[in-house]
Amino acid sequence: MVEVLLALAIGGLVLVSATNLLVLISKEWADRPAARDAFDAHVNGVARFLTAVMEEATVPVLNSSGNDPIDLQRPVGFSDSEDPLIHFYLREAPPLFVWPQGTASRVHAYLFFEEGEGLNLLWFSELQELEKNDEGIMEPEGEDELFMTLVSPFCEEVYYCYYGEEDDGPDDIKEWDMATELREKEDQEGKFQLPAFLKLVFRGEGDDLDRTITIPVERLSPSGLREDSR
Repeated sequence: MVEVLLALAIGGLVLVSATNLLVLISKEWADRPAARDAFDAHVNGVARFLTAVMEEATVPVLNSSGNDPIDLQRPVGFSDSEDPLIHFYLREAPPLFVWPQGTASRVHAYLFFEEGEGLNLLWFSELQELEKNDEGIMEPEGEDELFMTLVSPFCEEVYYCYYGEEDDGPDDIKEWDMATELREKEDQEGKFQLPAFLKLVFRGEGDDLDRTITIPVERLSPSGLREDSR
């Protein structure tokens, strides 16, 4: 009988302790700073936004580089000594792209990260006045004709993630490589490889969060030739 009473007493203490712990956790959850919630929401929103726009990217009629909806290009004003930027084309841009004439369309966008300045999108519309550069690419007349849209002031680091080497065969063992700079092509001097993923690191007040963005692969049109250019 004593053993039963002792067991019941111990069980009661355990339940009380567990209940107190649950109440304490709930209180801490309810009292957590709103800034943390806002930071989490911002980071998740940026990741969803970039994923969505890259999935919506299509092959442009103007400045097409093949069947790739996403490639590497240098915007107007960038010299050959500077690394190219991740470039994609949107037939219809989301409202974040503020355009004086209304909804922006036929937009060429470049993902631009600068230390201390956060993550931005440089972009222009094919509806602007364009001219052909030395490489035959249509672009605005000058760098000041580019629009710049801030995506996140909290983005502190960008990593380019590659899977395997460029000349790996189907039976080769591939490894992941992550770097802060684009990887140069082995057989083409001055040319760079498009990464498979981007890792973005965001820094809040005493807290770091990171998100991985997939770079969509080549897309073909229903005809199997190239993506429709509607």
